[in-house]
Amino acid sequence: MNAIATLILIVLSASVYEELLGQSNEFSDSPNEVNFYTDDIANFWKVFDESYPKFEATAFQAKYLDVGSKGLKGFLANRIESGEHIAQIVNDNLHYYMAIRESSLAIGKKRKRFYECFSNLKKIYPQAVFPDVYFVVGAKNSGGTAFSGGLIIGAEMFGEQSKDFKPIIDINYVDEVVAHELIHFQQQYAESNSLLAQCIKEGAADFICELIAGGHSNGEIHNYGDAHSKELWNEFLARINDSDWTNWLYQSTDKSRPKDLGYWIGYKITKSYYMKTKNKMDAVKDILNIQDFNQFLIDSEYKGG
Repeated sequence: MNAIATLILIVLSASVYEELLGQSNEFSDSPNEVNFYTDDIANFWKVFDESYPKFEATAFQAKYLDVGSKGLKGFLANRIESGEHIAQIVNDNLHYYMAIRESSLAIGKKRKRFYECFSNLKKIYPQAVFPDVYFVVGAKNSGGTAFSGGLIIGAEMFGEQSKDFKPIIDINYVDEVVAHELIHFQQQYAESNSLLAQCIKEGAADFICELIAGGHSNGEIHNYGDAHSKELWNEFLARINDSDWTNWLYQSTDKSRPKDLGYWIGYKITKSYYMKTKNKMDAVKDILNIQDFNQFLIDSEYKGG
């Protein structure tokens, strides 16, 4: 599978983290009380059918965005933006949207699996809070994020691969993406813009996602990272305090390797810390509440490889 981290944009900005920290007590501590909302998906396809083949901006604005859930409205800034924008994206990517239609409509059938992952987090991190999850159809640029009301997942990013079609993310990874976002929601970290901090944030989300969902969605990144661990480790060490994340997270000028190798290195550091800590529940708590990223790296005893 191709590396998906850049496209799904699942990193939370510092401002969002701060907002969530102040609101965590508003969410349930029971995974069984989570609501998984899929009405926006059905509504999107209703507007799609009604406005086909012109896909007018006014229809998407009035009948989809304006009447959508708070999750859909939370997905507007820097993502869906407007009825005009989503109409243009659909027009430009008609074959893609038609190909992911059935997968998006079937996401609601995966609720049992989502509840299972959320319950697994409760078992290893009793302090966890569980926000509602909103599935929406966006502009093909974000697989998920968190906002003050919970988690938002871009359903259009997922599809079933065939010989004629390759989705951005295979639908079989939707539970891992939801679990990854759930872990971001738990992270209560000291604010840091360093490459080390950002890589640990993403890698920790992937690692704990693996604990509760059985895997993560960045297999290709890991294959490359494991095969080039020594040189990547030396490169990373020279840049750990940089605020420029180029070639490690989100933006890359190096076409010779996968994007977003920061997910891999953060995962390796986090896993090393977890494996060396005798009490695994304490390890999970520590991983989700890092206040000094450089000290965490030292404590992890990760030396590359």
